[in-house]
Amino acid sequence: MGAEFQALFQQGKRLERASIIVLWRASEGPRRVGFAVGRQIRGAVRRNRARRRLREAYRVARDVAPTNVDVVVIGRAAALGAGLATLVDDMRGAFRAMAIPRSGS
Repeated sequence: MGAEFQALFQQGKRLERASIIVLWRASEGPRRVGFAVGRQIRGAVRRNRARRRLREAYRVARDVAPTNVDVVVIGRAAALGAGLATLVDDMRGAFRAMAIPRSGS
């Protein structure tokens, strides 16, 4: 999984929202999701809190996500201050944007 995770960072498509960055690419298997928070959020406790908030937002928003994709959700500093509803909206918007190119083919 580590090599696939790195390949996603290098070759995946990128969607940016105010509180998150979503890297994704189509995959053969079921959807897999990872969460990352960069060190621009200072302190491990704050990074872990941001990661927990992203996971909770994903649980609410995953019904919109395409099924055959690998996804990495990267939290920005705004993810700590934003409300859960804002995180869910950002995530749903990114997931919907993923589906747009695929529906045209």
